[in-house]
Amino acid sequence: MPREIPPQTYVCLRGTVADYSAEGELWQRFMPALQEQGIVPTGPGGCIEHDGEFRESDVDESVFLPVAPGTTAREPLTVHEFPSRRAVVATVTGPYAESIPRAHEAIAEFLTEHGLSAARVDDDVATHHFNVYLDDPGVTNEADLETAVHLPVR
Repeated sequence: MPREIPPQTYVCLRGTVADYSAEGELWQRFMPALQEQGIVPTGPGGCIEHDGEFRESDVDESVFLPVAPGTTAREPLTVHEFPSRRAVVATVTGPYAESIPRAHEAIAEFLTEHGLSAARVDDDVATHHFNVYLDDPGVTNEADLETAVHLPVR
């Protein structure tokens, strides 16, 4: 399950949403801002979770898409250049609300079994856990959606 994640460049939109199911509100603001700025993604996007643990409400997240290194953006978008990092990754299939919690459970078990710990540092976004959505929910049946959940580790 652990793997080396290569250096990545993400364009992001960060915000606080009511709960995890409201992430779509960020995407609704993000995609038009990308188009307005002429930014072209290079692959599937996802979401960075900035809270250190599960929250019932007021969830701090960034939605992102990978872009070419050297890409620039204007507010409200930001560009992050992440170094290579080691992460435990669980790829799951199904509705996000069901599959992502399963991935977190599998990752927690793996960390315990292998004596690993999260690399998380609150003010270092590169250490926060993130999801990559491998399918477009606009064209893929909810039951078939694949998500890769990443937790950077030490």
